[in-house]
Amino acid sequence: MKTRRLIVFLIITIIFSGTALVVYFKTNPVKTTLEFMVRDAVSKAWVWDASFRLQGRIIKAYYQSDQGPIPFVFSGLKPGKAELKIGAPGYVPVTIPLVLKRGENRIEEPIDLVGYEIPGLSRFIVFEKRDGNDFLLEIRPVNREGTAVLNHPCIDLWIGARITVQMKDGLPVRVPVEEGSVRGDELYRGKLDWKFDPLPETVFRYSVRIPGSLIKPSREPYWVIDYLIVVPDPRKVNPDEVQKIMGKAFALPPEAIEGYLEQYAELGVFTPYFFTSWNVRGGV
Repeated sequence: MKTRRLIVFLIITIIFSGTALVVYFKTNPVKTTLEFMVRDAVSKAWVWDASFRLQGRIIKAYYQSDQGPIPFVFSGLKPGKAELKIGAPGYVPVTIPLVLKRGENRIEEPIDLVGYEIPGLSRFIVFEKRDGNDFLLEIRPVNREGTAVLNHPCIDLWIGARITVQMKDGLPVRVPVEEGSVRGDELYRGKLDWKFDPLPETVFRYSVRIPGSLIKPSREPYWVIDYLIVVPDPRKVNPDEVQKIMGKAFALPPEAIEGYLEQYAELGVFTPYFFTSWNVRGGV
């Protein structure tokens, strides 16, 4: 008899407890959220014009912060299986499968987006400025309309340069000239290390320094700088492969480099861009 009463008591207790829990969750719902962070795979900075989609919701992100990437949060989500879809112009899109639990969810590690192009890029323009014997360079991507591309992925560019004495009629140029110049004695040839500035107010994000200590001394007043800028497609080639290809290319005579790179351009492995600055102040 006592056993039956105990069982009845337990059943009643369970029923009341279950009812209480249902009432609690209805009157005090637990919000399901997801927190995550997205950044550029190369620069580790923010991703311009990124879109995040989850359960019919969308977050649009332009400049996230001048201090670097910031967390994003989706709220009002349903627990269970879901997919977080991430995309941005010039980046490889990413889909992340999730199992959301009731309450707070967090993707602990930053999600790195891989940039594969500078949208609308037509060519590069390079501007030089002297800093003692060094050259400070601004690498400016330009679109087909001739205007600067301001916001874009940080592509892992390969940049090389060749500096020669500017000649005309067999003699070093003494004053700037518009036509008839040729390249003379080679003063420098090599790969350049670039920096990327992600600050929102920055107009041209790639910059390079050519140390004067690497340039062969020359008193000739005007030089020529030939630039080769390679934009690789990371979907088809990795940095080590690019370095190997470009090492072979830059060991060739200058006049043979463009032809050698055509085979890789046709395969879509990368796109080479050439730019020449004439009448550059020399005299190191």
